[in-house]
Amino acid sequence: MNNISIKGLELKAIFALILLSLFLGVADNVFWGAAMLLVLGALVGLILSNIVSTWLILILTALGISGLTLGYVRLDIYAKTMLLLSFPIEAYLASQLRECIFRWSIYKKNEASVYRYITHYDQNVKLQTTYNAQKLYQKISRILREKSYLPLWDDFTIIKWEHEQQFAQFNLEEHSQILKQIAKVLKKSRLVEENLYYLGNGEFLIISNTVAPGTLMVLNDELKAELRALKYEDYHPAFKMATQHIVEEDLILYPDLDAILKHLKRKLETDLVVEYLKGAEA
Repeated sequence: MNNISIKGLELKAIFALILLSLFLGVADNVFWGAAMLLVLGALVGLILSNIVSTWLILILTALGISGLTLGYVRLDIYAKTMLLLSFPIEAYLASQLRECIFRWSIYKKNEASVYRYITHYDQNVKLQTTYNAQKLYQKISRILREKSYLPLWDDFTIIKWEHEQQFAQFNLEEHSQILKQIAKVLKKSRLVEENLYYLGNGEFLIISNTVAPGTLMVLNDELKAELRALKYEDYHPAFKMATQHIVEEDLILYPDLDAILKHLKRKLETDLVVEYLKGAEA
């Protein structure tokens, strides 16, 4: 609900509450009669549907007009007008308040759904996020423990786009396009048994469920070749990759996804240092 609708809701609520104050100073019988009409109008507007309340307003207003105009009622024109208008105005305001509250409740539910969707799914690369990867890791841990008598394992492969933050600072639109290209390469090259995630900051995660070591090696080599060939206009992004094999015994070292991601990122940093030292020796 935007600010305008919130303000409208507040104004309607305030006016509905102060409507009775318009009768202050009139005769007691007029005041209490108006109070009863306002209570009736509020109940009608809050409880009955719009169609039923509209017909009830028309019928009761017609009866009120007949009673106050055709009969001999010793009231001034101000009191008659307010008695005639108090019920339909209060019923209308109450129905509007109910409608606003109903829409607000729907909006809050939709807002929560949208937030969950954004949390679980990256709109740019069309991949699941860290939240879903953590949920899957919990399931993997449980299955590896419960099915320890079976030859089950998982491999976690992280792909890091080097210097991604520096590139994004000056090329925001191109940065988004390159992320989409990387995601497209991953979706095209990996198996159905593998799950793909975008961790943010140019980092992608592949969780491979019981994929043969030889098969995984071929898949990773093919992925490296495709990533090396990837470019955007004249820019060739650089990538680093690290993989960790997990069986039931390794869960002690990696109790959650954060632990294994920390290990994989440390592997990437170690590889970077090794490459630097090789370059210095040469």
